[in-house]
Amino acid sequence: MVALVLAAAMMQQTSLTDAVLYGDTKAVQSLIAGGADVNAMDETGMTPLMVAASEGRTAIARMLIAAGASVKASSKDGSDALMRAASANRVDVMKLLIAGGADANATSGGGMTALMVAAFGGYADAVRALLASRANPNAKDSQGRTAMMAAATSGDAGTVEALIGAGGDPTIADAGGSTPLTYAAAEGHAEAMAVLRKRGLKARPGDLALAAAGCHSTVVRSILADGVNVNGAEGDVVPLVSAAGDNCVEVVQMLLDRGARVDAKDHDGRTALIKASQAGHLEIVRLLLQRGADINIRDGNGRTGWTFAAMSGRLDIAELFKQARAAHIVPQPLEVTSTALKADQPIPKQYTADGRNDSPPLAWSGVPDGTKSLAVVCEDPDAGSPPPYAHWVVYNIPADANGLPEAIPFEPDQPMPKEIAGSTQGVSGFRRPIYRGPAPLPGKVHHYHFVVYALDMTPDLKPGLTRADLLEAINGHVLGQGELIATYERK
Repeated sequence: MVALVLAAAMMQQTSLTDAVLYGDTKAVQSLIAGGADVNAMDETGMTPLMVAASEGRTAIARMLIAAGASVKASSKDGSDALMRAASANRVDVMKLLIAGGADANATSGGGMTALMVAAFGGYADAVRALLASRANPNAKDSQGRTAMMAAATSGDAGTVEALIGAGGDPTIADAGGSTPLTYAAAEGHAEAMAVLRKRGLKARPGDLALAAAGCHSTVVRSILADGVNVNGAEGDVVPLVSAAGDNCVEVVQMLLDRGARVDAKDHDGRTALIKASQAGHLEIVRLLLQRGADINIRDGNGRTGWTFAAMSGRLDIAELFKQARAAHIVPQPLEVTSTALKADQPIPKQYTADGRNDSPPLAWSGVPDGTKSLAVVCEDPDAGSPPPYAHWVVYNIPADANGLPEAIPFEPDQPMPKEIAGSTQGVSGFRRPIYRGPAPLPGKVHHYHFVVYALDMTPDLKPGLTRADLLEAINGHVLGQGELIATYERK
């Protein structure tokens, strides 16, 4: 007899849960009138009220509460009806639950609150409803994460704004040191990042690495524009390696154009070339080889990129390595100096657009045997669309020249000084064959790379070459290379 009563009760409870799930109001009324337990949990650990909250059954939820359903009951994981409603953006049910005494700051087993749940979904209206009920915007879960971080992950700028407006701290960090900006960068949410930046948050090298690994080119571009080092922080994840391993062609191109070290290694000794070869990313491998990646570098286990290509049977990648080895010339280092410029120091005004715009004197040494001509490029990786911006292009420089004199003629039709007679000024970013010094927008330090190339090419390149044209023409002909980097900032 007892067994029959228990079986009947179980059937009655299951029927109530089903009736709530399918929105059968009359069946719910009937089952409540028949004595169904409105607080009993089903096999998934949910009460009828939790089901109603998840499904947005406001009228049924009101009926259950009136029949004694607990708004504070929680399942085994600690989640309650309010969290269930927040996870599905059921704002009307949320307001009903709060009016019935639900705790807006109750936590699940992992420390999650309804506010965090709503923020993770990017539900701005649900977030506002909870904040109006005194939900704590800075509460942390067991990993130190806040609703702001959840909102940044969702990418909903309105949710981020609502949390900040209610006193949410955009600078707070989780247990691992990640800020809301880190979460937005990892997911590629540029709009959420823009909101956080307005509140003073600055991107960090780790944020760049995460954005690069996610192939988020727009976010990578914005972080680089903030002045974050393109190579990341010492000992940290290398952005170029991350992007190469995830086949982010556009991001790899961007990082290289901004001056990323093509042979930088991660903590396992892997370069971008090794990582791309290991993952089988043909176009990334091709791009890295074109940019001079060293095919002989080995990782911590002694394996090269070619090793990984052979192990995986990627004959197409192995063929690229074979071609690169056949044509590989390791440029010898040149020492580049100047009587006017000092490494990593500001460029004197005389050599900028704020002064006389004179081209600076340069000198070089260590030119290898076999050099037939030289070329010089001045480029700014902190400017340009895409970067770098070319301020000066000079080529067909005689092989016996040991430098460039100061103030090369500004007008293209004027003859070159006798020590570099026959040299040609190429087309700079200003669309004229001239040197034009730094003229950056105020407020940011720009870096100017004076790069010297020793070439095995006779000095007969045609006039009118841009930086891109020149680099394409000299590819595979560089015997030596060196650079001097100076800076300039307009206040």
